[in-house]
Amino acid sequence: MSDVSVVIPAFNEEARLKKTITAVRTIPQVKEVIVVDDGSCDKTKDIAYELGDRTIVFSTNKGKGHALQAGWRTAKGEYILCLDADLAESAAEAFRLIVPLQEAEVDGTISNIPAGRKKGFGLVKRRAQTVIYRETGIYLHAPLSGQRAFHRRWLQLLLSEHYEGFGIETKMTLDMLKAGAVLKEVDTNMSHRETGKNLQGFLHRFKQWREIEKSLRGLRH
Repeated sequence: MSDVSVVIPAFNEEARLKKTITAVRTIPQVKEVIVVDDGSCDKTKDIAYELGDRTIVFSTNKGKGHALQAGWRTAKGEYILCLDADLAESAAEAFRLIVPLQEAEVDGTISNIPAGRKKGFGLVKRRAQTVIYRETGIYLHAPLSGQRAFHRRWLQLLLSEHYEGFGIETKMTLDMLKAGAVLKEVDTNMSHRETGKNLQGFLHRFKQWREIEKSLRGLRH
């Protein structure tokens, strides 16, 4: 199996980033951990400098899409593994996303979130599912999952696009599928800090919805 570069976008994740990096280091194929500190005001960048192989620091928050693309540009591995910073110990489960890439017909993998973990209403998820199915004829269970991996041959396409914040997962999925990529959803036990049915959760999902809609401009409705 070829080397894997891990790209972790992080914003104020000092509480969980260390555990995430430590866990992902247990995966034998991982040869490089790249952390992108997206304008954090806590100790995220200090942890990244200490434990990462490469750290990119933004002075202001530029959004998840910009952060991931910055990490992709420096990645050297044959495969790129994208992980959220708050996975903690469960990041070790990411090995499940790497294994299917050994199959010649699989271009990318997406972590399928275990049932019962989500605490929101699922409106944003259903919107992404609907658009992806309408545009490609493919139904995905976890279109918003930030845990995914792909072969580096897709970097040319993914770096040629502009991705808007949290809209990156939906748009990059559309871009890859429309270009002929075969994506495989993989069941994992990865888990991260969930947003519930409180004000903070609603604000997060509104921002996510808004950035997805910005990413989908130009598509028919």
